[in-house]
Amino acid sequence: MSDSDSDFSDNSEANDDEKVSRPKQIRGVADFVDLSFHPSTTYTLATANMNGYVRLYNCVPGEECEQLAKVRVSKKPCRSLSFSFDGEDVLILTKDRTMHFVSAPPNVTRRIEETHRSAPYCLSVIDKNLLATGDDDGTVKVWDLRKGKDAVMTSEDKFEDYVSDIAVDDKRRLIFAVCGDGTMATFNARQRKFIVHSQNEESDLLCAKVIKNNNKVLVGSADGPILLYNWNEFAAPSDRFPGHPGPVDCIAKVSEDVVCTGSADGLIRAVHLLPNRFLGVVGDHHGLPVEKVRATHDGKFIASCSHDNLIKFWSVDHLKSVEVCPREKAIKQKRTEKMSKSGVGHGRMAFFSDLNNDIDTSTYINSSSSSDESDSDLDDAS
Repeated sequence: MSDSDSDFSDNSEANDDEKVSRPKQIRGVADFVDLSFHPSTTYTLATANMNGYVRLYNCVPGEECEQLAKVRVSKKPCRSLSFSFDGEDVLILTKDRTMHFVSAPPNVTRRIEETHRSAPYCLSVIDKNLLATGDDDGTVKVWDLRKGKDAVMTSEDKFEDYVSDIAVDDKRRLIFAVCGDGTMATFNARQRKFIVHSQNEESDLLCAKVIKNNNKVLVGSADGPILLYNWNEFAAPSDRFPGHPGPVDCIAKVSEDVVCTGSADGLIRAVHLLPNRFLGVVGDHHGLPVEKVRATHDGKFIASCSHDNLIKFWSVDHLKSVEVCPREKAIKQKRTEKMSKSGVGHGRMAFFSDLNNDIDTSTYINSSSSSDESDSDLDDAS
């Protein structure tokens, strides 16, 4: 593999990496659209980008990430990506409505074409046989990989906008699809049936996670509040947690009580749920919207991507032992206070002291000419 073929890491945060052992960040030549960590191997990361490329990396704390494989699954942009339940395959949805299955070594072993009438938007693995997909027109489908190329469940009449995310419960039975029209639909994937449609929140619902040992569904909204739904009461939220200054675009689960949220202001915040508290900032993309945040299977690290062609890694292992007293008053400064243990800063004053060191993102945009994903690839992605 030539130097021009590979992604490369940026050492602009080397000082922080020396203090906190985490994998070195990865720089690509096109925007990353999705990330997925292997469900058991430490730490294998799959990435998908706007040029239709899928890459696998071996990520070792304190070291450069080693690219293990690369394959271009489509000339159209990737839309969503996930490892299979057993980690043997990587599943990718592309804008041309195709679902691709990539095994290791990198080889496209299977394709399902025309999966949806419109471009697919999200994909979630339910178990070793079932997976769910959602598209730009609001259709939700459940697929059984044992039963050919046709979906075993299709719901086309529940949503009026794009399906932004699909969460799966711990028992691998229920799925929760959230939509840009401000509603959430709950389905029983095993029985292939619809359960309940939530009230309209008058704001795009952007992401969802199941927390509290299958007792709560957590949903991020475009207006900023996090919505919490009680179990078996999915028609309306039981609680709202305000405080994010803008949309909550993605959520990564660190433990049953703590999640990390990615927002349009470029910050990744650690949030404790019930009692609801901001714990601090664990990651920063310097003002660019955080598109995806994914956690490793052991909850020690998260990876994030934005519009800067970078994948950054943050240490979150210390968050699992955080205890919050419900009687203590919430501290407003925690919304922007950087947590040095994650590698993003050195306490509250770091928020001010490193403002002069913000990254000039134009340097990333101009650096893409050295890769095999050339201007012709960018034309294909359009």
